[in-house]
Amino acid sequence: MLIENTLASNQRYAEKVAESANRMLQSAEQLVAYSATDLAKKIDDPGALESEVQRLIGQSDIFNSAVIVNKEAQIIAVAPESLHLSGYVLPESARQAFNAQRAMISDPFHSVTGNTLVSVSHPILGAQGEYLGYVSGTIYLNKIGALSHLLRNQLFSDESYLYVVDRNGELLFHVDPNRIGQNVGQMYLVQQSLTGVSGSARGINSLGIDMLAGFAPISSSDWGLVVQRPTNLVLADLNDNLAPVFWRSLPIVFVTLLLVWLVAHWITLPLRKLAKNVGQLDHQDAYDAIVNTKAWYFEASQLKMSMLHGLGSFNERIHKLDDASHKDPLTLLLNRRGMQRVLDQFEASDTPFSVLALDIDHFKSVNDRFGHDVGDQVIQTLGEVMMKAAGEHDVTCRVGGEEFLMFLPHTSLDRATLVAESLCEQIAYADMPKVKRITVSIGVSHNPQPVYQAGIDITLKRADSALYRAKDAGRNRVMVVES
Repeated sequence: MLIENTLASNQRYAEKVAESANRMLQSAEQLVAYSATDLAKKIDDPGALESEVQRLIGQSDIFNSAVIVNKEAQIIAVAPESLHLSGYVLPESARQAFNAQRAMISDPFHSVTGNTLVSVSHPILGAQGEYLGYVSGTIYLNKIGALSHLLRNQLFSDESYLYVVDRNGELLFHVDPNRIGQNVGQMYLVQQSLTGVSGSARGINSLGIDMLAGFAPISSSDWGLVVQRPTNLVLADLNDNLAPVFWRSLPIVFVTLLLVWLVAHWITLPLRKLAKNVGQLDHQDAYDAIVNTKAWYFEASQLKMSMLHGLGSFNERIHKLDDASHKDPLTLLLNRRGMQRVLDQFEASDTPFSVLALDIDHFKSVNDRFGHDVGDQVIQTLGEVMMKAAGEHDVTCRVGGEEFLMFLPHTSLDRATLVAESLCEQIAYADMPKVKRITVSIGVSHNPQPVYQAGIDITLKRADSALYRAKDAGRNRVMVVES
């Protein structure tokens, strides 16, 4: 807060001083503009010229000196006379205003008398607009004058200070007069001050000191004004008082932290119990533990309900995925994984069963003639016929492209044979997509008690053998293998 307030204060102060300097320079421009208009008619009158330059420096304290230069770059009038410059021809290095032939505030330069100054000039134009020379008021930067007086009045009682730079970064005013004329354009704060907008920033000055600065443009001359104060000075009071405040606050902080810890422990107790139980979901009693957790405040209660709902949804999805992993996606009959689970149950419960092995006759020709899409539709329809023909406890499976199995628990071989013949007939008369009619060959075998895995494998091989015998016998028929 101290830093932000200092930055804002320095910016406001810089804006205020820059505005005062800007008004002074504008007044100076108006003075020389008036003189230029008046001198257009008196350019050949030496007495009038001398009188005008005396008036310029005597009317106000803005200018330290004044000169009138003719169109040959020769000084034809100067005040004060002690400068002894009358008749002097300006060197090329001092002809900025002469060459510009427009109203301007010059860059700082060193005069032949050893002064560092800027000139505020205005061209003198004849009746036809021809260039007759210019009139200029000069402002000394290294001597007391109106501008330096304005800036020196802003000297501070502490280590704060201000400085002014021209558009090239050369110091026009500084608390240390010996630094006037130095170029500090590489400094960040100086560069910011020459952007044409006011602001504030923290930066390092040319002496490596951390400064809090406000800056503002002096728009009439493209100058920048910077007001800055050392950061350590701003924070000195804070640093002096920080330690006592810290030690006095320490007991309160300790008690507060203890109370916060106790309250947090009390509040998080239901959450920790819920988290512990969620981490033990592989235990059968984890769900009951979550149900029995006391969530005495709203958020914990909502979390508990969300967890129970999520666990329910998760278990439901697991069951659905498990069910889907055991079914053929095309016919929704059991696949080989689902079939194996059923056979494991038969073995575990010592359940005798009969098995029907089905295969579609000439199915390759269906795919060749009508395409695999129609073939898939035929297989799908066949699966529907098998599910309708199956009893309540019968199990239907698709174990290959056009190969199917039907398991009939607690069913004799004779009864299974009748079921197979009925199924063969139903399929032969079923209306199939595009193909209209298909036939199947069926092999039947039986697995009596006791049921064991080797016996199950033999029963399946026998059913498969009977199926191939049905194929060899002309298809569209049922063949039985005695157990």
